[in-house]
Amino acid sequence: MEKIYTKKNVFILLLGILIPFFSFSQIPTERITWKFISDSSIEATPVVRGNIIYIGNMDGDFFAIDAKTGVVKWDSKVANPINSSAAVKGNIVCVESGSALYGFDATTGILIWRFVANNAETVVSVDLTDYHHSSPVIENDIAYFGDEWGNLNGVNIRTGKGVFKYTTPTKKIIRTTPVIKDNIIYFGDWDGVVYAVSLPTKSLKWQYRMENMRPKYGAIVSEMVIKDGVLYFGSQHDTFSPLDVKTGKPKWTFIDPDKTYLPSTPVFYKKDLIVGSTINAFKIFCFSDGKVKWTIPTKGIFFVKPVIFQDSVLVMNSSFFGKTGYLYFVDCKNGKLISETPIEEATPCSPLIINDMLILGRKN
Repeated sequence: MEKIYTKKNVFILLLGILIPFFSFSQIPTERITWKFISDSSIEATPVVRGNIIYIGNMDGDFFAIDAKTGVVKWDSKVANPINSSAAVKGNIVCVESGSALYGFDATTGILIWRFVANNAETVVSVDLTDYHHSSPVIENDIAYFGDEWGNLNGVNIRTGKGVFKYTTPTKKIIRTTPVIKDNIIYFGDWDGVVYAVSLPTKSLKWQYRMENMRPKYGAIVSEMVIKDGVLYFGSQHDTFSPLDVKTGKPKWTFIDPDKTYLPSTPVFYKKDLIVGSTINAFKIFCFSDGKVKWTIPTKGIFFVKPVIFQDSVLVMNSSFFGKTGYLYFVDCKNGKLISETPIEEATPCSPLIINDMLILGRKN
């Protein structure tokens, strides 16, 4: 049975964001298409397939929502908070919770299988910035994700059986969402180490530890991104070093003079690289050939993945430990601010754009 939720906290808003409305300083209420109401916050990014949005919240509720109406098609329950985004293939939708991976029927929401990475007690949070868990990435019917004990796991999505496991030498927490290229899987850990591992042989090709890390920090926290043979990622470190996928050596290095972190998932506008920063800098950076092309000052920090809208507009929202949030629209060509829109509260949920509508989860 379809459900319309009417509890107290809005955690997904679907908003019209047509260009004529960018100049508004507040989101006009007449542009809100629908609201999905829930009683718990959301930190992971929604995933859409066809007309269905898949999303989990911090109470362990996992929803399939009609993108046009906001009506819940089905909802299921898992044992722990959901800090990761879902992955869908065929009629299977997978989501991680408490270092277990769940496989649901994408149409009905019926649980098909549950894979437990480790029977040890899960780590609920490392610190205030520990927003996201490793989201599953599906390749050849195998879902790969990292866990709390330094394991990169592979689970057959048809059977729910573990078919791949690589344990890092450090056995540190893996929060990154991995990327796969030419049978090599790339991921990083909370200790600031990046790994390249062969999927056929389960052997380490190379590893790289980020340089000059401050005590405690250096965690690699973003999705891994590959472009033109280079691996890009964000971390809790003031050094940004894309790596050659074949050698694991830095292609170039940027060290922020303000000693900030650059933790957001990188995105590209043509050949330019865009990444968000946190405390001290409070900026969005654009790099061209390893050099700063432009920056734009902000009022928030960014642990989110930005998105590009209409080929040249950057959309990015802030995450700031419970403070007021902001939704930024920026011209990718020159870094000029188009709109800075207040939102009720900063959220580590990255925005998702479907056609001319924006989906954004809210943190309670």
